Amino acid sequence: MIKPLNFGNFQAMKRYSYNQMNAWAVSVYQSGYQDGQDSMPEILEFDKDTMEEFLLGIDGIGEKTAKRIVNAFIEKGEAAWEI
Repeated sequence: MIKPLNFGNFQAMKRYSYNQMNAWAVSVYQSGYQDGQDSMPEILEFDKDTMEEFLLGIDGIGEKTAKRIVNAFIEKGEAAWEI
């Protein structure tokens, strides 16, 4: 992570206009946002069959329980979209 402000920048910023300060602040925000996006792991997407296979791979979860969990996710997801 690069420090966005050092003493030299601070001295120069004291003379910035509103537009220059705004451009600097936006660039700091964008670089921070991009750093956050780059450090984030990929989002996994599951469909019904993939999730069921994943759950069946866990010891102690049978076919009946896996189906109940998958159906609960589906029902909860559908309810979330209705709001």
